[in-house]
Amino acid sequence: MADFAKLQGVAAASVVKVDGIAIGSIQKVDGCSVPSTSSGATLWVAGGNDRRVGHISNTNLLAGNDWSDYDAFAGGSSPFPSSSVDNFYVAYGKDGSGNGLWVALYEADNLEIAIHDDGTSGPWTGINEDEDGNNLGIRRYAIEWGNNVWIAVGNMTSNNQEILRSTDGTNWEVIDISGVTGITTEGIYTIRTNGSGTWWFAQNNRIYTSTQNGASGSWSLMHTLLDGGNDPGKIRCMVYTNNTLLVGIVNNGKFYTASTSDLTDWSGATTLANHAALCFDDQRHIAAAAGRVVVVGGQFKSTFDINGKTTTMDESGADFSGDNTGHGNVYGIATDSSTFVAVSLTGDMFYSTDGGDTFVASTTNVGNEDMMHVAADVYLPL
Repeated sequence: MADFAKLQGVAAASVVKVDGIAIGSIQKVDGCSVPSTSSGATLWVAGGNDRRVGHISNTNLLAGNDWSDYDAFAGGSSPFPSSSVDNFYVAYGKDGSGNGLWVALYEADNLEIAIHDDGTSGPWTGINEDEDGNNLGIRRYAIEWGNNVWIAVGNMTSNNQEILRSTDGTNWEVIDISGVTGITTEGIYTIRTNGSGTWWFAQNNRIYTSTQNGASGSWSLMHTLLDGGNDPGKIRCMVYTNNTLLVGIVNNGKFYTASTSDLTDWSGATTLANHAALCFDDQRHIAAAAGRVVVVGGQFKSTFDINGKTTTMDESGADFSGDNTGHGNVYGIATDSSTFVAVSLTGDMFYSTDGGDTFVASTTNVGNEDMMHVAADVYLPL
């Protein structure tokens, strides 16, 4: 019998579980064979303190082998951050020729963006100027690729209310959003796309959108999120999956969801237990595929499924390791649909092949550094 192409409207490559069973443990669904998951990640790359980059092939990860690491800028040319500057965020997408490209954000104002076509070795190339030669000079907190465009968001000032946009990862256009309704000097911590030209970012409790691939002049206020008529707090985290947008509120562990067919009609709040202060302070803590969402923060994890305004909770603020094993605060997570990989502030690495239900300890203390975020060589969203 042929492989199934979709299951209940979800593309085969994005199916994580069927009736609670990990797709990797299933051979047939309704008589149809489960397609190969070879389109998933081949490489995982993590960003850490002091410019360290960790990496492992998907084969070695699942075999239980160790991660490797290196200094991202050793032997490189200026501009680059000092050796004590930390990697904040890692993302994967394409360059202007359609080839794979890794992009990282650093915790510095003098070099915010670095790029490389090979996540397994350095040096990376630092970028500190826009396409007109002006110094970027403002730290970025999140970046994503979709539909052949990169967009980065971060700090705002009275003189610089802007986001960055690039079609190749090398040349960056400054998009002025100061005239968009409601925009203030509050930093922007989250940016997401549906992969087809629609983008969203959030500032305070307001959600902004562009349906023209983030182009200059295309951004507008889409929705102001209220809960019982009240401001629920600052949206610092979003994720898009299964035609659903999720927004998370910093400090209180609350999140809301809506179908992208009507982003004015939002669910009530769901509140995650235990790790509220650490789960939605930025979008490094969340990963999703085919409606399956895993959130990490502190010593805890939450796992659930979203479909429009409906959330089906599995775990809320559960012990991450499942057996109270000691490790640093879990800070970053990513997925390629079949595997979730999480990293911690002690450099301890973990992976799950059952939708986040259980995590297996991988390498301990990669590079003797905290690991801040991780990404797979797959194209979001999933």
